[in-house]
Amino acid sequence: MGVAHFALGAALTTLVVAASRPETRYPRTIVAVGGGWAMVPDAYKVLPLPLPVAEEHLAAFHASPLADVFWLHRTLDRLDPTNSGRVAAALLACFVAATLLSEWRSGRSGLASGREATPVESD
Repeated sequence: MGVAHFALGAALTTLVVAASRPETRYPRTIVAVGGGWAMVPDAYKVLPLPLPVAEEHLAAFHASPLADVFWLHRTLDRLDPTNSGRVAAALLACFVAATLLSEWRSGRSGLASGREATPVESD
């Protein structure tokens, strides 16, 4: 299930960004790219390929240990071969928890430093 791969990739990216570069610009964009990165090995399943040979090679890559470079893609496929909705929901919960931890750590919530959250002004 693509949702599980996206959620795992986004959660792990969130934790890496929060730990290494908490004040980085555009952290949400980086997290979205990290979630997409986790889905790269499945791209051959949804993109039209001109040659059947290409699909065979991409399927072989998908099953290889190199696919784990994409946020443990192959490992997740092996741990959850049926693409369970429960696993996807659990990984989405992990993503939400990682996001909350990241927001708390960066002080955006106003809770980390004990100060009040600054309201955003709108026009």
